[in-house]
Amino acid sequence: MKKKKLKKSAKAGGSPAGKHTASRRNAGDKFKRFQDLLLRKREDIMGMVKRKENDITLGEIGDEADVASQTFEREMMFELTNGERIVLDDIEAGLRKMEKGDYGSCESCRKKISSVRLRAMPWARYCIACQSRTETPSR
Repeated sequence: MKKKKLKKSAKAGGSPAGKHTASRRNAGDKFKRFQDLLLRKREDIMGMVKRKENDITLGEIGDEADVASQTFEREMMFELTNGERIVLDDIEAGLRKMEKGDYGSCESCRKKISSVRLRAMPWARYCIACQSRTETPSR
């Protein structure tokens, strides 16, 4: 008499494939959240840049103090825009890494970037240790 083998359902956790599928789904959900954060931040920055560009008007030229003040304001706007462009570049890099399946890995050491860091800064390209090394001047 042959014994029948009972198959455990994937829902019951009897199959490793079921566990693997569930972990992929969870990773996909997490991945989607980071993608949404990146896209939202990109939209925010693009909106700020457009508002700033609209705010920069030459207006009437006044005395030297007015001209100096307007020049300073334009330079400050340019600096802020440069910083925002750097973040935009990092966001675009993060979105490309998602497409390749490399998102969340440090570009320097290739280790996984902590999820805490990615939640705080989803466009992070480096883990905290590697980022610290790039920011610390060598002596």
